[in-house]
Amino acid sequence: MTSTAAPRSQAGASGVAFLLQLERRLRLLQDTGEILALSAQLLGQRLGAQQVACFDIDQALQCPTLQHAWSDGLAPGAAGEYFLGDYAARLADALAAGQALAVSDVASDPRTAMPAALATFARLGIRAFLNIPIAKEGRLAALFVVHSSAARLWHADEIELAVQVSERVWSTILRAQAESRLRALSASMETQVAERTREFGRTWNVSPDLLGVLNLDGYFEHSNPAWQATLGWSEEEIRTTKFFELIHPDDLPRTHAAWEAANQGQPALRFENRYRHKLGGWHWLSWVAVPEGEKVYCSARDITVEKKLEAELAARNSERERLWRSAQDLMVAIDAEGCFAAVNPASAAILGWLPEEMLGRSLFDFVLPEDAAATRLALAKVTQEAMPSFENRYRHREGGHRWLSWVAAIEGDLIFATGRHVTVEKEAQHTLRNMQESLRHSEMALLQSQKLEALGKLTGGVAHDFNNVLQIISGNLQLLQLGLDGDPQAAKRIASASAAVERGAKLSAQLLAFARRQPLKPLVTDLAQLLRSTEELLRRATGETIETRLLLADDCWRALVDPHQLENVILNLAINARDAMDGQGQLTIELSNSVLDSDYAARHADVAPGDYVQLAVSDTGTGIPADLLDKIFEPFFTTKGEGTGLGLSMAYGFLRQSGGHLTVDSLPGHGSTFRIYLPRSLEAETELPLQLSGPVLGGKETILVVEDDVQVQTTVVDMLRGLGYGVLRAGEGESALAIIGSGVPIDLLFTDVVMPGKVASTELARRARVLLPQLAVLFTSGYTQDAIMRGGRLEPGVELLSKPYRREDLARRIRHLLANRRHVTALHQYRAQLAPQPPAPPGARSILLVEDHADARAMTSELLAMLGHTVLSVGTAEEALSLLGTPGLELLLTDISLPRMSGAELAELAARDHPRLEVVFTTGHAPANSGVLDPQARFLVKPFTVEQLQQALLAPG
Repeated sequence: MTSTAAPRSQAGASGVAFLLQLERRLRLLQDTGEILALSAQLLGQRLGAQQVACFDIDQALQCPTLQHAWSDGLAPGAAGEYFLGDYAARLADALAAGQALAVSDVASDPRTAMPAALATFARLGIRAFLNIPIAKEGRLAALFVVHSSAARLWHADEIELAVQVSERVWSTILRAQAESRLRALSASMETQVAERTREFGRTWNVSPDLLGVLNLDGYFEHSNPAWQATLGWSEEEIRTTKFFELIHPDDLPRTHAAWEAANQGQPALRFENRYRHKLGGWHWLSWVAVPEGEKVYCSARDITVEKKLEAELAARNSERERLWRSAQDLMVAIDAEGCFAAVNPASAAILGWLPEEMLGRSLFDFVLPEDAAATRLALAKVTQEAMPSFENRYRHREGGHRWLSWVAAIEGDLIFATGRHVTVEKEAQHTLRNMQESLRHSEMALLQSQKLEALGKLTGGVAHDFNNVLQIISGNLQLLQLGLDGDPQAAKRIASASAAVERGAKLSAQLLAFARRQPLKPLVTDLAQLLRSTEELLRRATGETIETRLLLADDCWRALVDPHQLENVILNLAINARDAMDGQGQLTIELSNSVLDSDYAARHADVAPGDYVQLAVSDTGTGIPADLLDKIFEPFFTTKGEGTGLGLSMAYGFLRQSGGHLTVDSLPGHGSTFRIYLPRSLEAETELPLQLSGPVLGGKETILVVEDDVQVQTTVVDMLRGLGYGVLRAGEGESALAIIGSGVPIDLLFTDVVMPGKVASTELARRARVLLPQLAVLFTSGYTQDAIMRGGRLEPGVELLSKPYRREDLARRIRHLLANRRHVTALHQYRAQLAPQPPAPPGARSILLVEDHADARAMTSELLAMLGHTVLSVGTAEEALSLLGTPGLELLLTDISLPRMSGAELAELAARDHPRLEVVFTTGHAPANSGVLDPQARFLVKPFTVEQLQQALLAPG
């Protein structure tokens, strides 16, 4: 319902005039009922209200007593008790605080819109009201109410007028009551004067209190002997001295105010001030003064001693208060219910809670649940005897907890306790225990690490020599295979021997992985995507009777890791799990984020605190006995009775080399869980490296082979010459530098990493490139060292061909390096020849360039832009797929050899979905060896000239 505004009362002078008229009329009244009747009538008529009432609040607001009610005749009121219930309970605090309450419509105001209250309002015909509280000695004493039968908007001047009226009415009532009491007292005294004159005279003379009768001029007309006994002044001196002259200067303002009030008829009760003694000094007096007619009857008691004691007590309390407030320890008082009755300010510094936030609350709201039982026992004990010391933990406002050491004693109904903050000491003790435990774990981990490191050095050295032997065997087998003239028996034997070499190479790679000497090519990898791509392989490896589950968190971080090596580790763990379950059970692979803190790192010497991606592989197999857990990562150790025993050692070495961490939890009969932790990478995901394929081609370039093992050197030289290359050879770095410095043209340096002599392989490569800036460099080794590695990973830009390698791998890698070198060199030359940013020619085209080699991609993009074309460039076919539908795109210029999807596959998809899009292939091979079957395909052979590039971009026809 919409409230209708009642006519506003006139403000300003009109309101003041109304209040003055009301005061004049009230002064003439002595009866409380008449005072209330007149004020209610005038206020109701003034505000246009239907009813004005005054309630006397005896005990609680819920049950007020209606003393008087005026109404306009339409809403008669009746005196008596009223029950306001929950409605009053909601308003009690605001009214007790002296806040006037205005409700324009009881039906819509949330403070009144309660079914019970609305029913009462409806019965009384109330739609809007004002509640004006009157407080007496800190509590609600009375309540003025103004009722309206219609909804109305109470204006500020109306509310203020009602407040002013209520204050004046209450003041008048108090005055009338005091006067009534005084009149009654006076009448009583008059009746008793005659009977007690003699007793009064005796009392007057012997009373230790100072008695006197003041006239309105401020002189004591009568004073008893106690004045002289207390202050040294004779009766005559008191009678002829105005009493203000005897009062302490600091007390004069208050005394003048009390005197003015007495002249207005208001008595003074327990009024205190200081009077001067005749011999000097001041005495404190406590007065009761009652005005009656033209006199003020006074009685004063000397309270000087009490005041002195109060001052001393206040000083002691002040000192105690300073100690209470300045103490660094937490000091509390606890009542019988276990609630805080007092709390000192140290609570804020120690616990973050202000004292007022703790007062009245149970201490168990703050004690940690784990310490609650012990705390209850301590409280029970302290009620019988003093508690010497007790420790527990309290919640801190900002989280966490604080240790407190308590001493307590009981006094009356309260327990007084002091709590010393001992969190630092407790943490120090905890840290010391952790350090001792960590030291024990570190010592064990160090012993295990030293054992594995020694084994790693041994296996790494063995693998190095083994790889050289394998390279000799493999190279000669491949050279023999080239000379076969249709001899099937010889071919079969060579194939068998080559397969044995492959198995030996795999064994050597596992040894190098354990020794942390394998060359890694880490990429920023999305492990969730990697697991999804290997899911089918895992299911085939474990078999149909094993239930394989992947639980991959949605927000997993990326990690810097060699994805191919990680796939091998996961597959090896899955196969181990399958064998442990005897072909029947559940394999669970979980991927999630994990933060390893300093406490964890302290217990595991091979891991640093930080963010990690956790990959857990769990099975329901037979489990691993506890006495074997420390041995499972050692090479050649196996619990299966078969296999090489290198799977877990390889996984351990690879993860340590990758900066990761590997743990195992196992319970015999219940299965095992291997947890892999790989450091989080904040870089963007990188592409998979190029997998070289295609025909085995040679060339006419010159290659310098640097190899200290003569047999390996001979084999490699024969392979390269068989591919058509010119070959120079050297046994160590100094000889190689001499050859390079002779001026002989050399296109590629093929050098072993580990060589004797003063010039290391990396120094050889650096000095060779100073002499021949365009020289391509390819390293080879069966045992990589820190010379070309950083943190177990290849240095950026380093090309490595690991021993033993096949003739096909050698040929493709050399051809790839030489083609890229020539292509980038040519692109630099052509860019230098072009004028910067010529205007776009009429034949400018929109081109999508796909090239995995970063330098070649950048140079080709720049050349195309300088030729006036619009270019989009990406490094993989997968990136290109989303750009094929770019508006206005005319031509796809793509390399054939790309990571993952090849350029030929990309072209097939483009022809299917965008048949009008032209396609030009770039390749380092002859078009006939490109693998593209379309006879109409257009090719651009690397390295190409600007003219060849422009010609390839011309539209057909």
